[in-house]
Amino acid sequence: MELSFEGIGQVAATFATQEAQEKKLAIGHVVTLTAGGTVGLGTAGAAPCGVILALEKDQKATVQVDGFVQVAYTGDTAPTVGWDALGVDGSGSVQAVAAGGLNCLVVQVDTAAKTAVIKL
Repeated sequence: MELSFEGIGQVAATFATQEAQEKKLAIGHVVTLTAGGTVGLGTAGAAPCGVILALEKDQKATVQVDGFVQVAYTGDTAPTVGWDALGVDGSGSVQAVAAGGLNCLVVQVDTAAKTAVIKL
């Protein structure tokens, strides 16, 4: 049997998307809060708020805000299995951060694919 964390504890909410970024956002992007009730790619190091599950034509996004999810990561340092501080990278992935970000439980890392399974 393969390990699977998909869908465990998944909680999603609908947010507005930041107008300047609505064409840059895609399903699977890690986003941060950019204003009240609004998500966007944010600036590098900001705390992630969730992962986009769906995008609507009315500039709304369904965002997973809790539970296990696979995300892409950037940078030379892979997230560490266990509790690790992660921030958005400003382009839809996460990156390990020395300060700030959000402490996430990292349960799997694939350094070849540059992905990690985290609990938000």
